[in-house]
Amino acid sequence: MSEVLPLADNEVHIWSVDTSCVSPELIAGYRALMSAQELERNGRYRFEHSRHTDCVARALVRTVLSRYVDKAPTEWTFAKGEHGKPELTHSPQPLRFNLSHSGDYVVCAVSWQKDVGLDIEYIERKNDVLAIADRFFSKPELTDLFALPSARQEDRFFDYWTLKEAYMKAHGQGISLGLGNFSFKLDDSDAIGVSFADKLEDNPADWCFRLFYPVPKYSMALAFRIGDENPQRFSVRQFSTIPLQG
Repeated sequence: MSEVLPLADNEVHIWSVDTSCVSPELIAGYRALMSAQELERNGRYRFEHSRHTDCVARALVRTVLSRYVDKAPTEWTFAKGEHGKPELTHSPQPLRFNLSHSGDYVVCAVSWQKDVGLDIEYIERKNDVLAIADRFFSKPELTDLFALPSARQEDRFFDYWTLKEAYMKAHGQGISLGLGNFSFKLDDSDAIGVSFADKLEDNPADWCFRLFYPVPKYSMALAFRIGDENPQRFSVRQFSTIPLQG
């Protein structure tokens, strides 16, 4: 039995890959790990960059999960929940995971039993982020965003956007929650507040959130359902890796 990596109930591990460092030879190895369904879906991507990123993502989640359970990367099976969130099937242990990718980076969060959501965004995309905010953000978020100097607004937009994406992914219902039905509160400290519309029937005390800036030009957010755990005990470890290499 291979040695497994310990993961506490109050801990999340985040694994990241710079896809630009992955060689064609490694991609061939990644394809050997993928299921027939994953390979078929990969072939439907129009652009080579998208196919490359997808192979890295599939290899990352399979090899990372095998660090916590004595199970070969090829043996993991997955299914989508009611709202499309990927989940493990036939897992010998209650692991949870969540994937995200943007630009050259793929990231994967892993937790033990508890819901987890992760989102990474390349912040130099050519989008009218203020128009997006005006359409999707809550009134308090918009008030905060537009009160900032213009030079800080784009960074704050991505803080809010990644937090919203991470929460929706952790919750499991995705965009159907309605982005305006929950609101984050940010200030110049590390504190992250959240409030929910009554219709969501969710409790802010059940959640912990974190913001990260793992490499220049990227923002990343993590959402973790802690339940009745003490939030002061919540911890995150980050790892950089290249699947099948290190």
